[in-house]
Amino acid sequence: MTQPPTPPNGDQPQQNQQQQFGGYHAPRDQGPNAAGFFKALFDFSFRSFVTIKFAAIIYGIALLLIGLFTLVGIIVAFVSMTEEPLAGLLLLLIVLVAAPFYLILIRLTLELYVSMIRTAQNTAATTVELENLRREMSQRR
Repeated sequence: MTQPPTPPNGDQPQQNQQQQFGGYHAPRDQGPNAAGFFKALFDFSFRSFVTIKFAAIIYGIALLLIGLFTLVGIIVAFVSMTEEPLAGLLLLLIVLVAAPFYLILIRLTLELYVSMIRTAQNTAATTVELENLRREMSQRR
């Protein structure tokens, strides 16, 4: 990979500085600490994505809630089996089918959001690199 060309004023670009292309700022450092958490959360220009930072937290909370609801559903199903065995068995079956279904649904949704954000980040970085290559090629002529 080639080094980006030196700016016309002779200053070297900073490592964490953002490059702008078409009104979109592509961050060079896209790690978890690229922007402060609260700074990114209250960024009304939406230049920082918090989806990737939140995905693991949201999935953990969803897993915990689904587990709790499943446990409560199983307890209610067994209690209702003493009074109405068929209804309790049906409730138990519904709970045991619905829990993994909703967990899979939440996981797929989060993966979709994360992949969309990563696609946007990669597209912006590719656009910046192409612009740098075009600029470099035009300077060689």
